[in-house]
This record gives sequence, structure tokens and C-alpha cells, in this order.
Amino acid sequence: MAETEWTIHKVMRLNKIQLVQLNLIMLVFLVLFAYLAKSGVSFSVLWGLCCALLWLTAAMMFYTLKTGKTIGTKAIRRVEEFYKDHWGEKRWKRKRMTGAVSLSILSIIFTAFLFVIDFNSARLDSFSPFSSLVGSWIGINAVEIFRISNLKGKVPVS
Repeated sequence: MAETEWTIHKVMRLNKIQLVQLNLIMLVFLVLFAYLAKSGVSFSVLWGLCCALLWLTAAMMFYTLKTGKTIGTKAIRRVEEFYKDHWGEKRWKRKRMTGAVSLSILSIIFTAFLFVIDFNSARLDSFSPFSSLVGSWIGINAVEIFRISNLKGKVPVS
């Protein structure tokens, strides 16, 4: 989409759509984990689901790097096209590779914890596992909002 002229309004709108979609996904995961915890699923199963989600996300990131095709909705694909145009192909790949490797390292650490830590002694009646999920949700929102507001000075207005 190099020939398309990016406007600040179009890019900010796409980023806001992506943020709403991300919030909906996080809400579904929060409700799913709360339901599973209330239904008596062990903490190790919940931790294993988190590991699976991390590995799936890392695989999707590596797939995008390898093929150049973004997995996701139209808004997500268009935002990635913008960042490829905005940063340039080389810088975009470097940033995405850093994210994919960091997420892979995090996935390895979480998976190692799954096999090393005794989850039988963990209690799910407190909301501490969910407070970390809500905290990360707030952090992701803050970063995305910062990225959206940071675009104002970087995208040419047409």
C-alpha cells in the first residue's frame, strides 16, 4: 500500500478500531478464565492455557515476519501496512523480530514455570491471578493510547 497516502485521521481511526478489538479479546479471556476458575479448574490448567496463548501469539508473529502476511482483521492488517510504510521495511522487521523473540523468551519462561512450580498449593479463591491479567490489560491500553496520540506529530496531514 505504498501508493496510498496515509492520513492521520485514517491511521488513528484504524488504531482505535484495533484497540477496541484488542479490548474485546481481553474481555473474552478474562471472562473465560474467571469462569474456569469458578468451575474448579486447577491453576496449572489455567497457567497452561496462558502458555498456549503466548506460544500461539509468538508463532503468529514469526509467521508474519516470515511471510509478510498479517493474521487478523482488516484493521490489524491495515495498521501493519501503515507501520511498514512509516518505518520502512527494515526497521519494521527489526521491531517485529524484537517483539517476537521477547515473546518467545517469555513463553519459554512461563512454560518452564508450568513444569517447575507446584500449582497444587495455589489457591484460586483470591483474585491475584486476575489482578495481573487486569493490570496487563491496563498496561496494553496505556501503550496503545500513547501510540495513537503519538501519531499526531509523525503522520503527514492530507
